[in-house]
Amino acid sequence: MAYLSKKYKESWDRGQNLENSFFQIIKKFDKHCRRANREEQFRHIDFISNTLGTFDVKARKRINRSDNSEQDELVWIEFKNVSGNKGWLYGQADYIAFEREKDFLIIKRTYIQGLAETLCETNNLVTKASDALYKGYTREGRKDLISIIQMGDLECLPHEIWTK
Repeated sequence: MAYLSKKYKESWDRGQNLENSFFQIIKKFDKHCRRANREEQFRHIDFISNTLGTFDVKARKRINRSDNSEQDELVWIEFKNVSGNKGWLYGQADYIAFEREKDFLIIKRTYIQGLAETLCETNNLVTKASDALYKGYTREGRKDLISIIQMGDLECLPHEIWTK
């Protein structure tokens, strides 16, 4: 159990550091922006700006648990969360901010939703994360439905880049 707790803590700490980093950037655009409260976070919102809109921040991810580091070429898309409820793709954030090594790629969530629904065959389920490119994948013991798309797919959508 200690191993799981340590792993969870590392992931939690990484997420908090990422959100702190993004908060410093968004404050440059709107000094009155704020972090989302608990209720707003359940709606897949991390930050709220009265002038820019709402944001959900996504960290760089590994593709497999065995990978040693995060990468910028592929992006996990969450159709359903671990409880089987609507994933972040159907959340209430106006924008998704994808962390990359040197910047954040900012895209309207509805644009990503349309793209993912077109590209991903979520009914075509695979059993390994490494096979989830444009296909549906559910992790063992969870009720999620996720898929992978290429970062280049997202870069074809209207977007902004915010440098770290």
